[in-house]
Formats: sequence, C-alpha cells, structure tokens
Amino acid sequence: MDQSTEAAHRIDIEKLGVLNYLGELGVSGVESRLGKLAGKPTAVQSEVVKNGYVDESTVGLTFPDEKRLGVRVGLNGVPHGCMLVLFPPTSAKRAVRMMLADTNEDVAEVSNDMAVSSIVELGGMVANGFLDALADTFDQHIATWPPVTRNSQLPQVIERAITDEEDRGIYLETKFHITSHDIDVELYLFPENEVFVEILNRLDMETVSSGVDT
Repeated sequence: MDQSTEAAHRIDIEKLGVLNYLGELGVSGVESRLGKLAGKPTAVQSEVVKNGYVDESTVGLTFPDEKRLGVRVGLNGVPHGCMLVLFPPTSAKRAVRMMLADTNEDVAEVSNDMAVSSIVELGGMVANGFLDALADTFDQHIATWPPVTRNSQLPQVIERAITDEEDRGIYLETKFHITSHDIDVELYLFPENEVFVEILNRLDMETVSSGVDT
C-alpha cells in the first residue's frame, strides 16, 4: 500500500499481511460454496493474493488493458463497497459450459441471455462464498445486493468500482483457478476505506495469526 494511503488510512503493518491470509481464506469459502458442479467435485486453487490502493490516476497503470466479463456485487452494509468477480473471455465460456452441464442445452447454441444468466449465477456463488468466509473471521454479517453484469476492459471495470461511491481505493485482489473445469477467476474486493481499516484494526491478531501460520 502506498504512503499516501497509509497516511490517510492507518493500518498496523502486521495487519497488511493478514489481508493476504483473508484472501486465501475467502478462496476456501468459494470452494465450499461451489461444492459439486457439473457432476464432479469443484476443486479451487489459489494463485495470486495481494492488496493495494488505486485511484483514477493509477488504475490504467495498475491493471492490464484486457477484456473481462463477470459481475459486480454491492455490499449492503458493513464494510460497504463492492466485490467484482471477473472472468477472462475463454474462462467465461467454460464457466457457461460448467453451469449448463446438467441441462440438455447445447452450449454452442445457447442464447446470450442464458449465457449471461449463467455467469451471473456463478459470480454470485463465488462472491457469497468468499464473503461468508470473511464474515466468520470478522464476526460481522455481510449483506449483499444482487449481482450486476460487467463486460468491459479491466481498468474501466475497476475505475467504475472506485468512483461509483466515495472513499474507495483499498482493494484485496485474489486470483484463483477452478481446476476441475479449467476456469480462471479474478476477484476484487473494494470496501469503504475508513470502515475497512476500522475492522482490520479490531481484528484479534493472535487468533488470526494462528490461521496464517497453519
């Protein structure tokens, strides 16, 4: 996290590392929520977990100019903000195939509306699985709004997420792979800065650190 962010939103340095643990924890929640899809266990492998701060002036430098499809899930209450669940185009197609595997639909011929509906359903499952795991750690219920589709270049999706509301910029980025179906997923949590800092600074470090060390 850069110096300007640290000055405005002070977080104990040891708790910055805990953010990465929270990302890993969230991925385990995703795996638990997905359970079994398409008739076989849905294995999830964490690949990238990091945190940072971004604003309108740095979003184009921070995130690659690549197409993403997925959903935005608003957080209706503490810690406020939103979550993005995004797929590269190839993975989005595989996600549709996975979600429709138990139907009689020919994936190659499904309508755009049905494909979008499949992405929305999966994105909602991923977001809620991730947030459930964080809610248990924070001992804080996290309510959500229904998923809203996103289909644009990644910097544009991110910029919209941080400018829709005030006091956004701190983020937790988690990339993972649904290995059982060869699907790459990118998840970005953009909480309300001040509220999220307060939550982090309330964490029982002894309890959380025991999870980090295991």
